[in-house]
Amino acid sequence: MRRLIQVTLGLFLLTQSALAFQNDAFFNRYYQMADESFNQTEAFETVAFVEKFWRLAGNEGFNKSIYHVVEKLKSAGYVLEENAKPTDRFTYRIEKREMKGTTWEPVSGVVKLQSGEELMNFKTNFNMIASHSYGTSGDQTFEVVYVPKFSNEVLNGLDLKGKLVFAETSPGALFREAVQKHGAAGVITYRVPGFNQPEKNQNSISFTSIPRDENAQSFGVLLSFQAFEILKNELQNGRNQLTVNLETKVYQSEELTLVAEIKGSKLRDERFVFSAHVQEPGANDNASGVGALGEVASATARLIKAGKVNPERTITYLFGDEIVSTGRYVQEDAERAKGIKWGMSLDMVGQNTDLTGGTFLIEKMPDPATIWTRGNEKHTEWGGDVMTKEQLKPHYLNDLAISVFQHIGEQKNWVVKFNPFEGGSDHVPFLRGNIPAVLLWHFTDQFYHTDQDRIDKVSATTLKNVGIGAMSISLLLTENKPETAELLLGRIERIASTRLKEEAELSKTALAEGGVIGDEQYILATWAEYYQNVIVTIGDLNPENDMEFNSKLAEVKVNLTKLTESLINSLK
Repeated sequence: MRRLIQVTLGLFLLTQSALAFQNDAFFNRYYQMADESFNQTEAFETVAFVEKFWRLAGNEGFNKSIYHVVEKLKSAGYVLEENAKPTDRFTYRIEKREMKGTTWEPVSGVVKLQSGEELMNFKTNFNMIASHSYGTSGDQTFEVVYVPKFSNEVLNGLDLKGKLVFAETSPGALFREAVQKHGAAGVITYRVPGFNQPEKNQNSISFTSIPRDENAQSFGVLLSFQAFEILKNELQNGRNQLTVNLETKVYQSEELTLVAEIKGSKLRDERFVFSAHVQEPGANDNASGVGALGEVASATARLIKAGKVNPERTITYLFGDEIVSTGRYVQEDAERAKGIKWGMSLDMVGQNTDLTGGTFLIEKMPDPATIWTRGNEKHTEWGGDVMTKEQLKPHYLNDLAISVFQHIGEQKNWVVKFNPFEGGSDHVPFLRGNIPAVLLWHFTDQFYHTDQDRIDKVSATTLKNVGIGAMSISLLLTENKPETAELLLGRIERIASTRLKEEAELSKTALAEGGVIGDEQYILATWAEYYQNVIVTIGDLNPENDMEFNSKLAEVKVNLTKLTESLINSLK
């Protein structure tokens, strides 16, 4: 999951009064149905199946994972779309596309020191082979050239042909210079981010890739902290040879995307779209998203068959290649895209937080906290860019998701937090298409992107907590009941009022510390404008254009205007 930007670690503290749904019978009906229907054992079993494979789009493990979810869906009543009758509401299809390049998968790998002792073995270091590496056709012994401080200039003038170049850097960057420009046989690198706690988790390896190169047919080997220290010691003592034996598969294939749907009973062209990416080799990242979403789809079908719910809008479930598959779904059919009303991505959603250290998070779509990240709002170690006012995406989905999950957190004694928008996962294609979308995930995880992200780090309880929240939100919005708009209008008014008061207090503190009053008033005015626009989006849930509701909506806007004027004046 996601590209990495290093920033200062911050603890997540809640800033909004999410005003959970304890006394709301209308919402609690959805929560209780989801809680009763979601089978955490089934979700966990899917995670356990998928996490066995090193998954890359087109490879055997990726495809087996797709077909495993298909079998789960068929058991729940989903029918292959081309065989479906007009009365079949639960359908699926597998979209197949020829890949432009090759796919890849690791088979085995051993690296031995000059003494013959094993330095690493694929059986215990699942990520030791950089993706797109070629095999070695058995044991091959190489002289190792150590480059303590890698740069392109350092390699100039060195005799690297046929040798293994070792550096503490990105394998891709080293590969381009050492192999493609200087004729090295391969590269061996160490780079594990600090939040993975490499000195504690000394056998962890962060997975990464080297460029596809059919001409060089070379390889990259990735080191754990333990192996890095051992190899440095060997080289310092004059033992500069390694024997490498790698087996990989590089082959032509096709890319699969699984699209399952529950067709709406009335507004079939309007959709709530879920996505969970299949590729990446971890259990939490992202076998957990696949397992949770597969069970969300199955449990929702069971509720409909039992006559407990009847979504008027369509619910779509996507399983494929991160960002790529979701991007296609949003971009390839302009008419279909017009009907996508909400998106939600499940990525790293099953963590046993006692082991990983990660916290469940809802990543909001861009709100003013992406411009002024202050108070208790904090970015994760993932990091996020400062955005502009024009990039904000005002919509009620942010606060609805936070409210729903905080309610579940209170019911289940489960920690739920949120973070400003950072990007990098399947929520991004929705937002690029101007579709409201949030990300469900965990961070910071000491095993993120390492080969220690295995099934023992996954919690069936967490899978269920995330699953029932996702289910509840999708059913609440797709059943299209008039009570939904009423529920959200009152809730968003309270949340907006609370946020504006909190921002006013932060501005007073800033002024006491020498801040500029015009700047602080502008921040408060931006938050007020943001929530005025959020309230407007609730009108979309009033399809019958009920005049009484429209009057209430207008009244809420007036109330927030008066509150904003009062708070801005208080800053003077």
